[in-house]
Amino acid sequence: MSPPETDDSIKAGADLLLKGWKMLNKACPTCFQPLYENQGKVVCVNCKKDYVLVDSASEIPSNLKNHTSPAAQPSELADAFDFTNLPPTLVDTANIMLEKISKLNAILNDATDPKEISELSSAINSLVNSLRSLAS
Repeated sequence: MSPPETDDSIKAGADLLLKGWKMLNKACPTCFQPLYENQGKVVCVNCKKDYVLVDSASEIPSNLKNHTSPAAQPSELADAFDFTNLPPTLVDTANIMLEKISKLNAILNDATDPKEISELSSAINSLVNSLRSLAS
């Protein structure tokens, strides 16, 4: 998993905006940073990946259907945060949050109700923000 947003990714995003790209209200599934779109091309400047946005699984292009990756495991998510300076109790708290994010991601993957998707997304965002606060 990529590290949290850096000055380089902020600059890259600003450069895209100046070139006419738009910042979407969607986040990268890997690093949770904003995605940018121009003429149908969607990118994450932090991960340096291209994405294809769809509204449902049936819209996934056939050449991409076998390229979906499973939800990140808590140990993979932990790589995005530095907990080395935290007291052991807060490291335990951070690990619990990582496990919760992983479980919520699995539920979100199967969710179809817009309200449920919104609530799950909000919960995940809240946990990610809490982790960022712990790590900083």
